[in-house]
Amino acid sequence: MTQTCQNCKKEFQITEEDLQFYERINVPPPTWCPECRIIRRMVFMNQRVLYKRNCDLCDKEFLSAYSKDFKGKVYCIDCWWNKLDPTDYGRDYDFSKPFFEQLKELFEDVPRLGFNRLEPTIINSDYCNICSELKNSYLLN
Repeated sequence: MTQTCQNCKKEFQITEEDLQFYERINVPPPTWCPECRIIRRMVFMNQRVLYKRNCDLCDKEFLSAYSKDFKGKVYCIDCWWNKLDPTDYGRDYDFSKPFFEQLKELFEDVPRLGFNRLEPTIINSDYCNICSELKNSYLLN
């Protein structure tokens, strides 16, 4: 079966096995192509776009996966590993409030690591995110 992607208008194939699977789990066939579906699923993760911003703890400028417009706290690598005390964000569970509401509040309150790398193993690779053990690399993740 050939479908036209509702998002990018590109044609894509849905096999008979796929249709049987969708029928078995009671979902309609996809209207978006596989590429657009993966983009939509991964939109919450930013691994490739880097921003200059200041650490919300030490105010040092650093590269981050979060823009200056991000509402939460973002820490540089040094502050995240050496100055952040995770026990400061512990809280008791409130049985009168829904679980996911409390999880969302916790997620918004805890600082984020602005740039995820294993620092001692990175040499001359400033623009690489989610990595370790690199030398003279650029824009890898």
